[in-house]
Amino acid sequence: MPIREKITIRQFTLLTFLVMVGDMILIYPSLVTTLGKQDAWICSFLSQPIGLFIIWIFYKLYQTYPKLTLIEICQKLLGPWIGSVLSAGYLFYFAIGAAICIREVGDFMTTQIYFETPIRVILIMLMCVLIWGLINGLQTMGATSELLTPIVVVFMTLLFVGLLPKIDVSHLQPILSISWVHLIETVIRGSFTSFGELLVLIMILPYVMSGPHLKRDLLLATFCGGLLLCVLLLFSLMVVGPFLTQHNIFISYTLSQKINIGNFFERIEAFMATAWLIATYFKSLLYMFAFVIGLAQLFRLKTYKPLILPSSLLMFALAILISPNVIFYIETIMPSWVDWDITCSFIIPLLLLLVHRIRFGKNKGNQTHPERLPT
Repeated sequence: MPIREKITIRQFTLLTFLVMVGDMILIYPSLVTTLGKQDAWICSFLSQPIGLFIIWIFYKLYQTYPKLTLIEICQKLLGPWIGSVLSAGYLFYFAIGAAICIREVGDFMTTQIYFETPIRVILIMLMCVLIWGLINGLQTMGATSELLTPIVVVFMTLLFVGLLPKIDVSHLQPILSISWVHLIETVIRGSFTSFGELLVLIMILPYVMSGPHLKRDLLLATFCGGLLLCVLLLFSLMVVGPFLTQHNIFISYTLSQKINIGNFFERIEAFMATAWLIATYFKSLLYMFAFVIGLAQLFRLKTYKPLILPSSLLMFALAILISPNVIFYIETIMPSWVDWDITCSFIIPLLLLLVHRIRFGKNKGNQTHPERLPT
C-alpha cells in the first residue's frame, strides 16, 4: 500500500469543494456562454442535476470496492492486462488535467498581472509549492484546506456583494433565444466541465475516514460548488453581457476590476486572484497526487515519494508543451476536453459498474469488500 494516511470527512468535503470550483472560477463563464449566449445561466442551472448524477455514479463505483482506488478498481474488474491499459489511460488523464491547471496559472499571471515575467518562472514557483504539498502528504493537504477554504468563500462573497450595483437584468434578454441543439450542448458542457473533473476524488475516497454522512457531504459540497459557479455566471452576464463574457476567458478577474463603491471599496482584483490561485492550487495538487499514487499502484510500489520529483518535472514539461498560447487553449483544447470528460467521467465508469454487476450480481454489489491488490 503506497499510502497509509487518512483524512476526515470534513477535510474531504472541503477538498471536494475546492476541486469543484478550482480553475472554473475564472474560465467557467466563458466556456458556457460560448454556446449558450445570454441563456447560459439557464443552461448552467439545468446542468446541476446532471452533474449530481455524475457524482452519484462516482460514489456507486467507489462503493463497489471501498478499499480500492480507481486504478485498482480497473485492474480488479478488467484483469491485469486490460485493467492496466485502462489505468494507464486514466493516469494520462490525470497528468494532462494537472498540466492544464498549471498552465492556466501561468497564462493568467503573465497576461493579467506580471506582464514582463517569463511564464517558466511562474510555473517553476508553482511547481515548488506543489512538490512541497505532495511531500507533506494527504493529511497536510486536508488540514490546509480547512485553513484556506474560508478565504475563497469570503473573497467570492465580496465579489458578489460588490457587483450588486452594476447589475443590469436587460443583458439577459431575450430569454430562450438559442436553438434547442445549442441549449442541450451547453447543458452538457456545463455539467461535464465542472462535475466531470471530480473523477479524481475516487483516488482519494479510500483514504477518507469512514462515517455515516460521506455520501451526503460529497453531494452537498459539489452542489455548493456548482451553485457558486451558476451565480458567478449569472452575475457575469448581468454585469458585462454575453459578448464580453464569451470572449474574455478571465472574465471573473475583469468583473472584480469593475467594483467601485463610493470610491472606497474598489481594486479587489487581488482578492479574486488569490481565491482563484488557492482553488486552482488544490485542484492541481490533487490531480498530481492521483497521478503519483496511481503510478505507484500500477507498478506495485510500496511508496509514492520517489515518484514526486520526476512526476513534477513531467508536469512542468507538459504545461509548457500543451499549448503555445491562450488562443490555442480556448479554441482547440477546451472543446476536445469536454468529449474526454464525457468518456472518462461518464461512459467508462458506467461500463465498470456494468462489468461489476455482470460479474458479481446485484445482491453482491455492496457486500463485496475485496482485499487490496498485492503490493
